[in-house]
Amino acid sequence: METSNLRLVNWFVVAFPFLVLSCMAPDLEDPAPEMEMISSEEVAHTMGLMEEVDLMVLSALQHDLTQQKITPLPDVSSCPGSIFQHDEKNNRVRIDYGDGCASGRGVVKKGIVTIDYTDEFLIKGSKVIIGFENFSLNGHQLKGSRLLENLGFEINSRSLQISSVTNDFKVTSQSGKTYNVNQDYIRSLHLSTDKEGFRIYLEGYGNLSSYNDEKTSFEIIHPMVYLQECMNSGLSIPSKGSMQLKGEKDLQVLITFNSERCSTTP
Repeated sequence: METSNLRLVNWFVVAFPFLVLSCMAPDLEDPAPEMEMISSEEVAHTMGLMEEVDLMVLSALQHDLTQQKITPLPDVSSCPGSIFQHDEKNNRVRIDYGDGCASGRGVVKKGIVTIDYTDEFLIKGSKVIIGFENFSLNGHQLKGSRLLENLGFEINSRSLQISSVTNDFKVTSQSGKTYNVNQDYIRSLHLSTDKEGFRIYLEGYGNLSSYNDEKTSFEIIHPMVYLQECMNSGLSIPSKGSMQLKGEKDLQVLITFNSERCSTTP
């Protein structure tokens, strides 16, 4: 995907506000690896998978559902061989990735994603429900549903506010380990200018648990910041921000992201 400053066709817009996959990879080594909690690497990677889902869905919703969007609009919802179906009567989009395909960003998708919406996502209060049928993303199986809602546009900051909620969502890794994921986020998309690309500010909390009773909750202490210029490398983690991980027996780990450079090297 070629990164470039985006300009507005119409002033009030949304452009895949879930492009929260930057390409900075800070040191995520837990300071106390003996702690009985899910590692920071697993937490960050699982968050990245969920954000890739939102990126894919918002791109699909702008595929032909609205004439108000930021251009140029990268089509990250599709890849070679995928089938895009839009049922306008029932407000549903269905994307079939078949037995697997790889996008230009190197993200491998397999199976079916369904997107049910109440209205065009540009409208405040509109909601989107994301569902999956035998779907996997870069070899990770995803099962469950995800709810997105447009909370409105802030004129002064030129930003779009969007919430996303996930309850009892299942993510199974390539090694076969399954995590139960719960998330509650608020995202603020600051639109691009002539000098810089858009910026995403992510706030919220959530938790991961595994079937061997490991459980780690997380809370974003300082907003996670994602930069347009770091969007080339597919699944990754924020450039700035911090989050607090908490395990059992009051175990805690603070994870900080702080870099102005984009890199695909952990």
